[in-house]
Amino acid sequence: PAHICDIHRFAKADEDDIFALFDDKLGDEIPSSRAGRWGLMLSTRAGITGIIMVVCMVIAYPFTLKRREMFNTFWWTHHLLLIMLIAMCIHGTESLLEPYQSVYWVVFPFSLYILRRAQRETPACSRVDVLEANVLADDVVQLKLAKPASWERTVKAGMYGVINIPNVSKWEWHPFTLTSAPCEDFVEFHFRKVGDWTGSVYDFVNESATIEINPSKESEEHGEEGASMRSSKRGVPSSAASQLIVKLEGPIGASSQGFSDYPIVVLVGAGIGVTPMISVLKQLLATPGKMKRTFFYWTTRDPTNLELFTQLVDDIYESDQKNMIQLRHFLTSVKQDDRDLGSVLFHHATRAKHKRTNFDLLLGKHIHHQVEVGRPDWKEELEAVKVEAKELGHSDCGVFLCGPERMAEAIADVTFDLSRADPNFHFYFTKETF
Repeated sequence: PAHICDIHRFAKADEDDIFALFDDKLGDEIPSSRAGRWGLMLSTRAGITGIIMVVCMVIAYPFTLKRREMFNTFWWTHHLLLIMLIAMCIHGTESLLEPYQSVYWVVFPFSLYILRRAQRETPACSRVDVLEANVLADDVVQLKLAKPASWERTVKAGMYGVINIPNVSKWEWHPFTLTSAPCEDFVEFHFRKVGDWTGSVYDFVNESATIEINPSKESEEHGEEGASMRSSKRGVPSSAASQLIVKLEGPIGASSQGFSDYPIVVLVGAGIGVTPMISVLKQLLATPGKMKRTFFYWTTRDPTNLELFTQLVDDIYESDQKNMIQLRHFLTSVKQDDRDLGSVLFHHATRAKHKRTNFDLLLGKHIHHQVEVGRPDWKEELEAVKVEAKELGHSDCGVFLCGPERMAEAIADVTFDLSRADPNFHFYFTKETF
């Protein structure tokens, strides 16, 4: 708008004033008509590149508002920034008003970006070996990759990695949070089939999958329950895994990294948003640091999700002798209604059964922790966290969430209200939303 106003003023300015400002940079003759002067200004390098930059922004900006629904379109139009930066470098080369200097501010960072993109397309720099590729319950894909040497020094729990699978799309790169911990010698991701790219990856792995389990042998060793759980995992055989090409960039920082700053930690994951929290849990299990107590909440609508990380849960119960990590799982597809006598009796029955035998009636199997029904009452849960933290002699707590915006707003309100009500205790809330 400012440049449009300037051209409008230029179009009706006195010719002597124009020559005094521009000298002969616009030529020896200035058109007398306003239309001619508009045409003269827009035909300069500054005018042409200015139009190009405006067109790039007008095309690209609307798709930033629809990033989730139209990611591919957003991703491609986002690259109009490259054209805009080139136009910006050329924009002031005629030095109409000021000495030309934009190139000095743009070229260096632009060159770093181009170098990074070129490195991304170099297989020796970005390609990693695929150790495992599995299809799990609830349309979840598990990728276990060899850890790049550069990640040994930089990766932290809960970080992101950016993945490209040329078998599916040569150009698309997608960020996912790690489920592996820095202490592990591999890089692991879990993501759900929710879009065209993740759907294509799921289909590729699923079509190449083979169930390498002998049901009768599995039943003998682990019982019918173990056989059914194991058979839900479909993995790519080694011959197909060698054909699965994965390129990896990162690691990239995330908000959950701040967990090590607090002695009392609350981790909240919703659905597949549990992945960064799993990474943090693994790290805390290996190296607790200053952590004195961790409260882990996982809400999910599908009970099959709870089978994704059963090994980690077993490891926690076997190694956490001091009860430093407390697990709370909530099945939100089942509502708890205190006004319904049947619901209340079932709730008490499930608790009593699990307390005696570790058998969960909801899931129909033996597990170490009981699955609660309904959504968590965050005020009640965080009040209990505060009481326990004070008993341990601490006055602050870090709360980390990866989940939907509505859940983030609810937890943010509770942490704010509880912190304001008690000047001797403070919750610090950090979120990643999807």
